[in-house]
Amino acid sequence: MIHSRYHFTDFQKEAFYKILSARRDIRTYKPESVPNVVLEKILKAAHQAPSVGFMQPWNFLFIEERGLREQLYNHFKKVNKKASELYQDFKKESYLSLKLQGLLDAPHNILITCDTTRGGKHVLGRSTMPETDLYSTCLAVQNLWLAACAEGVGVGWVSILEVDFVRDLLNIPSSVTPVAYLTLGYPVEVSETPMLERVGWRRRENLKDLIFGDSWGRPKEGIVKEKESNKKATYKKDREGLSKNDLRASFKKRNRELTKPVGGLGDLEDLAAKMSDIQERLYPRASECCLLLAAGDHGITEEGVSAYDSKVTAKMVIQFISGGAAINALAKQSHLNLKIVDFGVNHDFEKATGLVHRKVCYGTKNFLKGPAMTMEQVSEAILGGRESVDEMGAIDLLALGEMGIGNTTSASAITSLLLKRPVHEVVGKGTGIGQKTQSKKIRVIERALIFHGPDGLETMEDLLSCLGGTEIAGLVGAIERASEKRMVVLLDGFITTVAALLAVRRTPSVRRCLVASHLSSEPAHGLLLEELGLSPLLDLKMRLGEGSGAALALPLLQSACRVFSDMSTFKEAGLSHPKIPEAQL
Repeated sequence: MIHSRYHFTDFQKEAFYKILSARRDIRTYKPESVPNVVLEKILKAAHQAPSVGFMQPWNFLFIEERGLREQLYNHFKKVNKKASELYQDFKKESYLSLKLQGLLDAPHNILITCDTTRGGKHVLGRSTMPETDLYSTCLAVQNLWLAACAEGVGVGWVSILEVDFVRDLLNIPSSVTPVAYLTLGYPVEVSETPMLERVGWRRRENLKDLIFGDSWGRPKEGIVKEKESNKKATYKKDREGLSKNDLRASFKKRNRELTKPVGGLGDLEDLAAKMSDIQERLYPRASECCLLLAAGDHGITEEGVSAYDSKVTAKMVIQFISGGAAINALAKQSHLNLKIVDFGVNHDFEKATGLVHRKVCYGTKNFLKGPAMTMEQVSEAILGGRESVDEMGAIDLLALGEMGIGNTTSASAITSLLLKRPVHEVVGKGTGIGQKTQSKKIRVIERALIFHGPDGLETMEDLLSCLGGTEIAGLVGAIERASEKRMVVLLDGFITTVAALLAVRRTPSVRRCLVASHLSSEPAHGLLLEELGLSPLLDLKMRLGEGSGAALALPLLQSACRVFSDMSTFKEAGLSHPKIPEAQL
């Protein structure tokens, strides 16, 4: 029988385990302070921790003075730089890209200490293991962290500080040991997995491998069951019992009956109608959305056509995974799920769980010297894009983004052939190159087109093999699969639109699912949109990539859906129809 003090409802148990699994080490915080009433609850929970000999050795020291925090921050930077020297090459660069503290961002800094003298010289239960006072303090840290999570408050543990520095700065007696320097506040974001697991620093160990029986290293069987394979979500077909023509007629009828002037919402009405047509449902939706950010490296960078070294691709992927890039900020703002897919980055991300692994090669070949990819690699990347979409389940909208140093060179070469335009008309500044490099880029592409010749560039697969990038091929597959699943496909800029035109040339029916988020400052982008018959929703002179334009445009699509579904008709509002037939309110 379970003791009544330990009897909890299924709901209570589920909530507790949810708190355990949701807890994260938080680094970015909103500016508002945590109310004292909430802080009191959190500290009371910490104070409820068990301790050896009921010693309760903890204290909670709040660091509120800005000057003290700045000294701690400067000390952290110094120690952190020293710690980075323990690693080499990309591991060091990866380490330095991680945000490992929120000392100045967080509204609250708390140091939890252990007073080794509390309870006197002889504390019950501590005679053989005197360090149990520190372990007890860690239990208080654990309680505080879990209680904070239950209250929606984020906690971050800043461990890269020297104990003696902290003790001297905060006037802590020698008998008191600093245990945990914590930052507290309402988090900007809470990730599904720990940051270090997402970026591939370490994987979570297999629980079964950590359980021993009777002797160290001897496996204990029977406790942990083997994981069942995750079932992929299926896409539920939904035509609401109407044919395509009937759906269009019903949409137009409802739109005319809404309490607004005819065409009063302008392009938003056309956008809602297009989404209804794509999804084949009367009430279009954009609530479940995902941005596929495709990444790959390009061998053509050997020719000096980019402002950045090709190693930047891998570094930016680390930024995407750790949440520090522009698209991360924009995706948070738009409540957009981000799926980062490695189709061909020249780096081994084997341990990174925040990344979808679809690598077909470690960067393409230099297409000035031969084909960028084999036909097999092209097929594999396209299939990888399709499978990435299938793994998203039943979403309403697929937004697209990309990252790959050198990919505007690849995309410009493909565009020149697709649109039958001179190379100089389709080559822009890419990542911000100057006139000299831009001229060089034009010459490189012209030489490559002569090298491969018209006979070797007849099909879309030929173009991708000779000139393309793994991420462009992956996007082609993703667009085609999303179209089959009746998803709205929200394009970003130049690169994703090249992929869209390749997909349309392969499968013309794909065109109907495409929406252009914005007009890039790359000269070829407008030409591609014109070829596809698309009008961009925004024109902000952007050329960042990453899916930034798609993330910014998403709220417009969501608004179009919301207005059409939530607005009342004249009948629902109890209003009479306009007296003049062609007019409304």
